[in-house]
Amino acid sequence: MSGRDPQAGFSMIEALIAMAVLAVGAVSLLGATEGHSARIGDLTDRTVARWVAEERLTAWRLGLPEIDETHTRAEVEMFGRAWRVTVEATPTTDAALDRLEIRVAPAEADGANVRLTGYIDTARDG
Repeated sequence: MSGRDPQAGFSMIEALIAMAVLAVGAVSLLGATEGHSARIGDLTDRTVARWVAEERLTAWRLGLPEIDETHTRAEVEMFGRAWRVTVEATPTTDAALDRLEIRVAPAEADGANVRLTGYIDTARDG
């Protein structure tokens, strides 16, 4: 039998080791949660950018925006945030179709979060 009283609690060293193990686990959990939150934020940005691109493509198909024949840049607001939209229209081998490449990014960022390609009917009446 050991010389320790069965009613005694943890020794100071045991308590310190247990707290150190809990601290390491808490730091790891906090880091994982922070990384997950950042990925969710990026996913939200990409989703809204995709909606902006799809909205722009639909508007072009309906003939709503004033467009020129080459490049169009616009700033659109959706969900309280400004988005930079760049649209490039290029002809295809079919004279009745134009290819649109729509790139969307937050107004303050470089590059594109989303790139969407679509086709519009250029032969329709009015």
